[in-house]
Amino acid sequence: MPVMDMQASAVATPVAARIGGRSSTGELANLDFLRSVAVGLVFVGHLIGTMRIRAAGDLGHFGVLLFFVHTALVLMMSMERLGLSSRSLYATFLVRRIFRIYPLSILSVIVVVAFRIPSTAWSGYQWAGWVGWPTFLSNIFLIQNLTQGSSVNCVLWSLPFEIQMYAILPLLFVLSLRLRSLRVMYAAWLMSAVIATSEYIARSGSCDLEFLVSRYFPCFLAGVVAWGLIKIESPRFSGLSWVFFLMALVVAYRLTDAVRVYGPGILGALHGAVRSDHRIWWQAYMDLVSDWFFCAAVGLAIPMFLEVRSRWLKSISKLIARYSYGIYVSHVPILWFCFTRVHLGSAAVSALLAVLLTTAISVFVYHWIEDPAIQVGKRLTTRVLHGRAFAVTVGTLEPAP
Repeated sequence: MPVMDMQASAVATPVAARIGGRSSTGELANLDFLRSVAVGLVFVGHLIGTMRIRAAGDLGHFGVLLFFVHTALVLMMSMERLGLSSRSLYATFLVRRIFRIYPLSILSVIVVVAFRIPSTAWSGYQWAGWVGWPTFLSNIFLIQNLTQGSSVNCVLWSLPFEIQMYAILPLLFVLSLRLRSLRVMYAAWLMSAVIATSEYIARSGSCDLEFLVSRYFPCFLAGVVAWGLIKIESPRFSGLSWVFFLMALVVAYRLTDAVRVYGPGILGALHGAVRSDHRIWWQAYMDLVSDWFFCAAVGLAIPMFLEVRSRWLKSISKLIARYSYGIYVSHVPILWFCFTRVHLGSAAVSALLAVLLTTAISVFVYHWIEDPAIQVGKRLTTRVLHGRAFAVTVGTLEPAP
């Protein structure tokens, strides 16, 4: 098993220059594309569901899984670029992540509650009244999986898992620097799977499986493994192959989801016998295994591909990636507004309006809320904690769920 070079000189080397021989400009087109696919799957999946079309299945969930892998990878890159010791690294990392995630999520919670917007746009539910202080506060602090409370904006379910992963990633980063072995990352991934399996066994029947705290640990750790592999692996395939690989993985996940729901009756589903309930054919634990498998496949594949070279694809991916957090947080209330609140008489027109409003609002909140908050976090950690300037992570390398 090869050993990674974790010397201090590696920290000073531009990240992009060490990823499969890519340019040293700091632009990571493949990760931009991954992030764009992730948010696109979430948005399109929810849009199709709102339009009462069943073709999307659970593709939105797969989009969130891709976010988890992407987030862990680029955060490991961010910590590497900071070049800080363990204590100052931990403080800097947490402060910056708090200012990155919470301002927009808090605004989303307040808007949804203030304007009585249902948590979903496709279920036909209407405002059910005041959610109560425990649920409201658990959404404000993003601890729904700990309190087993509902998310007032359904997409917020993923953020608690990401927030809690922030407590672990700096520890994994420091450990990897000290031990300098890829075996450590593989062992960490296996340990995360063991922990998640143990929690599943211990808590099955006592809580909803969606609230298992460690359920998505292996998904995040897949991004950590990818971070280790990019230091030693040379890409074998073209950037265009990366596009085809992700598209093939989306198709594979959709087919797996169909088997998950229908089992041997999948052929009947193809002929129109579509279930309208939430029953699944396989055992619940297979949901965990399936998520881990697909995330591992993405993490292992990332180092194998050269950068995407198409200028138009790079430009579009970079734009979508930049505004992806705003898209993620805002699109469900917008879908509700376009399809339920206003009656346009045409699903196609409502869909077009939803796309336009989501685009406009995500751009607005990025420039007026997200980016200013990010800059506040950077100034606090630079001036208060350290008193000197550091290399900072900018642009689309700043991940969001």
